Amino acid sequence: EDEGSVYARNTIIERVTGIKVKESTVQNPNLDPGTIGKKRIILDVHVKDEKGRFFNLEMQTTYAGVAEMMRFEFYGARALNNQLDSSEKYKDLKPVYQIIFIEKCAWNNKNLINHYQMRNEQGEDESKHPLIRRTYIHLPVINEIAKKKAIQQMDDFEQLCFLFENNAKNDILESKERLVKVFVNKYEEMQKDDELWSTAMAIQMGEARYRYGLEDSFEEGMKEGIIKGKAEGKVEGRIEGERQLLHRLMEAKYQEDCTAWLQSLTEDQLHIVSSLILKCDTLEAVKKQVHTADTM
Repeated sequence: EDEGSVYARNTIIERVTGIKVKESTVQNPNLDPGTIGKKRIILDVHVKDEKGRFFNLEMQTTYAGVAEMMRFEFYGARALNNQLDSSEKYKDLKPVYQIIFIEKCAWNNKNLINHYQMRNEQGEDESKHPLIRRTYIHLPVINEIAKKKAIQQMDDFEQLCFLFENNAKNDILESKERLVKVFVNKYEEMQKDDELWSTAMAIQMGEARYRYGLEDSFEEGMKEGIIKGKAEGKVEGRIEGERQLLHRLMEAKYQEDCTAWLQSLTEDQLHIVSSLILKCDTLEAVKKQVHTADTM
């Protein structure tokens, strides 16, 4: 990993949790090709703060659902359990922080960030040293913040959330904040790497698969699209692979034939469509937003 990646990771951790990071190490830096699209990607990070204390962190993106909320609690408990072996004591457990970027507002407030831990009916913390802290970053809220202040008036983390929620839009790509620039540069580097971009597309489609339960269509489309793209070994093959993935997913979700329309799209437009599938409930809504992006 490079300096920019370390800076971005440590800055997000500090902005969200308040931990003053001295060192951080990703425990699962290499993605297993066999699991891409079949399971969620969770970044497992070990952190040492400026006081020499150690923490375990999990970072991921997701949507909201009853099963998802249960899964987060399970993962937090499992992260604690995995720390212990027969020679360790409970007092040696390191606190687990879960950072979850979620595509939904909180049910009871409009906060961009919500921190949760165990409390009683009076709102008093169960412990001064809780072992599990779960934080949600509600990405749609950033658009409400953007209505009240200009993008350049946002802090670096708010600008990053705006980038995550809106992709390449408005003035965000001109941001001078280092945190934002790191992600923009990484995205541009990824687009130039055919294999890495195919992996990113598979992850994107995997997110939609979990959200909409499109098991068979995703599996078949992923194999057909990515294998074809890699076999041809050129840009046209990669683009066609992405088109195959999108076709399978959109056909299953919208129950409409979009073959001709997808064939008419450029590579940049296909990138836009891949992000819109998670947000738009109808094919017409996708087409409208693609058209709007072209006229900006």
